[in-house]
Formats: sequence, C-alpha cells, structure tokens
Amino acid sequence: MNVTYDKAAESSDITLNGRSVCIVDDDHLYRGHLAALLGQAHIRTMEAGDSFTLVQVLEKEMPDCILLDYNLDAENGFRLHEQLKLRFPHLAPVVMLSADESQRTAIKAFRMGFYDFLPKRNLRLEEITAIIQKTIIRHDSETARYDEVSALRKNALFDDLTGMYCRDELDTKLAHVAKSAAKLRTKFAIFSICLADYQTIGTNYGIANADEILRSFAGKIRTTIRADDFCGRFDEDSFRYVMDRNVSDASIIECQRRLTEKLTFSHHLKSVELQIVPLIRVSVSSDHGDLAQMMQSLAEQQQQQLDALRAESDPNGWSALPDGSLPASAGVAEVKERRKSVRMRTLKPAFIAVEEWSSKINCTVRNISDGGARIRLEQPLALPEYFLLKITRSGPLRRVRKCWHINDEIGVEFCDEAS
Repeated sequence: MNVTYDKAAESSDITLNGRSVCIVDDDHLYRGHLAALLGQAHIRTMEAGDSFTLVQVLEKEMPDCILLDYNLDAENGFRLHEQLKLRFPHLAPVVMLSADESQRTAIKAFRMGFYDFLPKRNLRLEEITAIIQKTIIRHDSETARYDEVSALRKNALFDDLTGMYCRDELDTKLAHVAKSAAKLRTKFAIFSICLADYQTIGTNYGIANADEILRSFAGKIRTTIRADDFCGRFDEDSFRYVMDRNVSDASIIECQRRLTEKLTFSHHLKSVELQIVPLIRVSVSSDHGDLAQMMQSLAEQQQQQLDALRAESDPNGWSALPDGSLPASAGVAEVKERRKSVRMRTLKPAFIAVEEWSSKINCTVRNISDGGARIRLEQPLALPEYFLLKITRSGPLRRVRKCWHINDEIGVEFCDEAS
C-alpha cells in the first residue's frame, strides 16, 4: 500500500509559500489585518464578508484553507459550514475564528467538523501559521488516504473489513471450480459459515463492535482452512469456504469440527462478555448437482437455522438462546451476554444533563449494575457520547458513556466512581 499520506501526516516542514487561505469575516478591518499578517508568511489570501461572496470565491478557486468567523453579521458560522459541505463535495479544510474563547464553543466547533479553532484576540503570526500548516497537512493526508482507498476498492479482490475475497471474486472462483470439477468428474464442497448475530450485536453494542467481532471471526477462519482452499465474504454476516482438493466425507467432517472449535470463542467488550458460536452448513457437489443448486441448498439450510435461532430467542433480552437450548453440534450460532457485574432490574426516576444544554432531560433507569445502566427516555432524542446522569433526587451526578442507543432506550457505562 502507498503510504504517502502517512509520511505527509508526520511531516512538519511543508512550506506555506504560495498556499492560499480564504478569510471570511464581516469586519473588513480585521480581514485586512489578517491578510497583511499572512502576507508576511507569503500566503496568498482571498476575502469574503458574507456567505454570498464566499460562495463566489469558492466557485472561482478552492483555497488550501478557510478561516471562518463564528458570527457573520446575521449568519452563524456553524450553519454556514454545514451548507458549504453540502454545496462543495471537495471543500477545503475550515478553521473557526471566534471572539468567543469559551471551551464550549471550541468543543462544538470540533464536533461540527471544523479542523481547528482560533481565538481572534491577540492572534500572533506564529500561532496562525502553525494552525494553518497543521490543517493543510491533515487535509492532504486525509485526501490521499481517501483517493488511495477508492482506487483500491475499484479493483479490489479482497473485502477491506475481513481481508477475505470479495463477493465478485468469490463468485468468479466458484464458477471456475465448478467448471473444472464437471470436466474432471471430481467433487468439491462449499461450507456456509455465518456469524448469525452480527446485526443483533450491531444494534445493541454499535456497528464498530460488530465489525470488530466479524473481523476476528474472519481471521480465525483464515487460520483454520487448508492452504490450498479459499474463502470469501458472501454477504454481510456470512462466508463461503470452498474445499476442492482431496474432498472426502472424512475431510469434510474433520474440517467442520476444526471450524466449529476455532470459531467458538469469547469476545470481551468493556462491560460484557459475548460467547460466539458459528452457524455452519456444507453442500457437496455430487449431492446437489450444479453450483446454483448447491448455493440454493446452503441458503435454505442457513435460513432454517436462523429461523430456529429467532424462534428460541429471549423476548426480554438480546441473547440468542438460553443455556443448553440447542447443542453446539446443531450448528446454530449461540451468542450469550455474560455480564462481568450483576445487573439488578429496577425502575428509578432520573435525569440527564448535557454540558452544552441548560435544560435537564427526564428519564427512567430500568436496569443497573456496578458497570452501567439501561435508560428509557420519555421520547427519542439524540444525545452525545458522554453526558451526566443523576439517578433519584438524592443520587450522585455521574459521568456516563453511551454504549448503544435504540429509539428511546439507551445503554450506558459509568465512567467515574459515584461522587
């Protein structure tokens, strides 16, 4: 892989000579002051006092960086930034300028996607050029990374999440194997390997955690299959492993045993332990005829297992199966939640406080443990990742992190000790 963007990110000696910066401020005297200041560093400047003029400037030439004032007369810098991102797909990196030096404004600027934040008072040349330089380096790095990943994906043989063959390449290889087997009158086997609760894990614990588990799942497949066989990602949560050398009943049984053993593992999140067991089925060419029939047979078997899995699911929790409901040999994926701390079912009034908001949000705590709690809001509401929670009127105000959020239900973990 080309690592140009990595080197760019590490470099701190790029020259600003000839680089362009657009200064957006409704105070023409301050714009002139900044332009003169940047001119000392041989930076080309463009100026705009409102959104209309700014759009005209950007349509003519996209600068290397934009310095955008927080308040443009009657216009808000945050709202204008969002409008610019919609209008210009390749918008230059934007740094916020503000006379409001409060931490709250700076934090909001970073959350809204600004590259950096500069207070307008007592701004020195060294400070502003350092920020502009850092911003341009970061933007160049991100652009190079995006371009490279896009180019790789266009010609990708492998899925970028799991490292397995992508679906198109898998289909191509399968067709070649089927054609060769028909010509040589040999047989081959296709294993369907599924992480059945991928979507459930994503819903309850976030897509990042679900992808992390899927990546680990795929890695274990790679280390288990034979060197002369191949495997690819078939769809969101399943893989197809093809055995086309020395295929026999004994080799198929042994392979299924090894896969089941290797793919049964525990995955630890911060507050829970998930036990992963694979859903595995196999189809053999001599048993099911052509490739299309084999794939159909696998799809039907997998759907039957998923239906059985859902029929046995616990309506009061996300766990796929209660202990002992089906043996592992049945091939059904069993994903159980094993909490590291005891959870108590409760129903307590509480409220949420967000640092940026002056109002409090009433809610109800339904389950609680030493590590976290399950909260129900009075109505669905978007909340930041971190906020404050007070359980009962006399309880402590605790900082919590949002682990998952489904409609009006939120799962949080406690980030500090009760105070």
